[in-house]
Amino acid sequence: MMMPTLHIRLLGDFSLIYNDRQVTSLNTTRLQSLFAYLVLHRDVPQQRQHLAFLFWPDTTESQARNNLRQLLHQLRQALPAVEQFLSADAHLLHWHPVTPCHLDVAEFEQTLTLADETARRNDQHALQDALEQADNLYRGALLPGCYDEWILPERERLRQRHWQVLEHLLRLFEGQGDHVSAIRYAQRLLALDPLSEDLSRRLMRLFTLNNDRASALRVYHTCVTTLQRELGVEPDPATREAYERLMQQETPVIPARVHQPLLAAIPTLTGRKLEWKDLQNAWHGAITAGPHFVLVTGEAGIGKSRLAEDFLLWASQQGAVTAKTRSYAAEGQLSLAPVTDWLRSAGLRAQLRQLDAVWLTEVARILPELFAEQPGLPHYESVTEYGQRQRFFEALARAILVTSQPLLLLIDDLQWCDQETLEWLHFLLRFDPTARLLVVGCAREEELPPHHPLRTFLLHLRNSMRVTEITLQPLDAAETAKLASQVAKRELDTGSVMHLYHETGGYPLFVVVEMVRADLGRAPASLLEADHPHGQPPLDDARTLPPRVHAVLVGRLLQLSASARAFVELAATIGRE
Repeated sequence: MMMPTLHIRLLGDFSLIYNDRQVTSLNTTRLQSLFAYLVLHRDVPQQRQHLAFLFWPDTTESQARNNLRQLLHQLRQALPAVEQFLSADAHLLHWHPVTPCHLDVAEFEQTLTLADETARRNDQHALQDALEQADNLYRGALLPGCYDEWILPERERLRQRHWQVLEHLLRLFEGQGDHVSAIRYAQRLLALDPLSEDLSRRLMRLFTLNNDRASALRVYHTCVTTLQRELGVEPDPATREAYERLMQQETPVIPARVHQPLLAAIPTLTGRKLEWKDLQNAWHGAITAGPHFVLVTGEAGIGKSRLAEDFLLWASQQGAVTAKTRSYAAEGQLSLAPVTDWLRSAGLRAQLRQLDAVWLTEVARILPELFAEQPGLPHYESVTEYGQRQRFFEALARAILVTSQPLLLLIDDLQWCDQETLEWLHFLLRFDPTARLLVVGCAREEELPPHHPLRTFLLHLRNSMRVTEITLQPLDAAETAKLASQVAKRELDTGSVMHLYHETGGYPLFVVVEMVRADLGRAPASLLEADHPHGQPPLDDARTLPPRVHAVLVGRLLQLSASARAFVELAATIGRE
């Protein structure tokens, strides 16, 4: 009788299948870590002394060896069949090389070896097949929930290998002139490294070659926003030159309805899976059942803008027309400024010519340049009566909904939005019950007192249509570690992660700022090294704050009473000690 095969999955998550049944008893991180270490080093017998020191470096040798014995006992209890795969004596542990076992990491690396061989033979079809197979096998980071020191370099090595797979596939499809496939891989790479201007330029070029200038422009604007938000810098000259070349082209191509849209990978947003699913559900509801409004709330720095803008990018990749704007505290009384921004966006501006003159005349109240473009356009009259205001609102709604494609509108910092825009938004969402329209608004919860106009807007809107409200919470310690590792482009040790978590409270903006300030992209593997002999991480070294963080903190302090501000000033003087 053949011995059952053990199927082990370590990429993306931990999974064991033995005798065609899922094994769920290996349910602790330390147990999974030991099992993973043994199977990944299955070709070399492991000394107990080495394992004890590796997993418990801060304890005595006798205590570490006792901990190892207990962990091995737990392993045998959780998976009795492990004795068929693992031999153990007083000194060594050794994985049996001849027992039937399928390990996804091994299959991934074997496929990469096959890809290398086909590349040397210059067999392009076989190379593409091997690379695509390797991409399918890499389901995610190696044991993403484990932060033991031994796994960090191995996890990074596999991540880099997968990056090389995606990069190679991108080059293959670029060379073949298959722009659609190349775009898909460029998008995935850019989602993994949103700060890469080189990838942004490549994706802009690919969209241009695919006759989709609007998407190329969206890539540039996303790049600019990301760089300003995450690093506080402008794009480099090469990126700006690529954008200027796009702007010098002829009238933008408005792509036809996409029958088979590019399926974009979910962005690498940390700790926002449920919120992302809520947004997708709202989007599908808007497409199938009519207009929908989503409000994303949370404190400043919590990640509202990042979530919404990544979703905007995702929707554009599904064939939607998208437009975004924001309100500003200093412009709160500037009526309909957000609507003006939307109508001037690349996805909507070119389609205004489809409107009849009677509606264009009304739209020209906030887009006066229409008179220069169409000299024969009649001039509007002053709005003095309710009926004239309603016609003006209807003209703006028709201008927004003139596109035949699904439409996603984003307005950030909605807490500062003017009253007239809120009234018009209510009108827009009720104007055409069949419109495939989703409006996403982001607002700071701490700046929405009980009688804020936005609360009144929501109260009326809930009575007439579906409203989805998403409240963002700070990241937990594990999610903070993941985000910090993405910014630093390497794994961080546990001490640094916990220090960062306590410093930032799990607020994504502050996590990114602290990592950039510490320049961890070029720092040593540990934050607690020779340059900081007293164990004080360099996260405290910088004495200045980026302007945006400074503005956030000042804005919060200004909301405090005089006595509360005095207390905060005293606390700041005393410090943490």
